[in-house]
Amino acid sequence: MSRRAALSLLALPLTAALLSGCGFVGASNVSHVKPNGFVLRGRVTVPAAGAAPSVDGVSCASAVPDVAAGAPIVVSDVQGHELARGELGGGVTVAVPGGAGVTCDFPFQVRAVPGGVSRYGVSVAGRPAQSFEASALREDQQAVIVLTS
Repeated sequence: MSRRAALSLLALPLTAALLSGCGFVGASNVSHVKPNGFVLRGRVTVPAAGAAPSVDGVSCASAVPDVAAGAPIVVSDVQGHELARGELGGGVTVAVPGGAGVTCDFPFQVRAVPGGVSRYGVSVAGRPAQSFEASALREDQQAVIVLTS
């Protein structure tokens, strides 16, 4: 075998390895669609039902009708068109600063909320939506909804 043939045989696997490392081999199987959504995080704060413990993080029940674990969260645009949907997690107690009582907070996460709007409406359990600045929510600031009744 000539020296030229031997070098050609060595060059072929080396070229294949370099191309696969650069991402050329198998690139046709990769999606070219960029994700268009984010996770909207927040909580609903309500008065705790009954004699809730004054210790943070203990499970609790809501004194507000229809606000409970599993209640629907709807994210909408300013015209009221539904964009995404989620549900409340379980309630946990949060002591109000200054010893003024206890609230029951229900966390939520709504996945795949699309972009392209300047404000989002967030409603819980069919109540009127509260408005939030889109840029703040996309930067992972929480949407906090406070209900008193």
